[in-house]
Amino acid sequence: MEDNVEKALNSILPTMPHICSCIDCRLDMATYALNRLQPKYARTSTGVILHRFDTSSAQVEAEILSVVVTAIEVIGAHPHHPPKDGGAQTPGDNSEEQA
Repeated sequence: MEDNVEKALNSILPTMPHICSCIDCRLDMATYALNRLQPKYARTSTGVILHRFDTSSAQVEAEILSVVVTAIEVIGAHPHHPPKDGGAQTPGDNSEEQA
């Protein structure tokens, strides 16, 4: 599921430039989404292939996208850091405000 959530975040976040996308917010968004999706575990390579097939259905993709959009909205509205000048941050930008 982690790969599916990361892929969804990577495709949706660039379309929402007003939402902070620093690494901390991205991790919070992924955590929020993963805690609301049913986990799928695989131990063998065959299990991994079956998992990929199962999560490629339109219904599962729609559920993942829906949960990820909700995560972006919730975390974007209440990031766990003070507002930063200049609006949204790029991934990996953890710079502090200058006084």
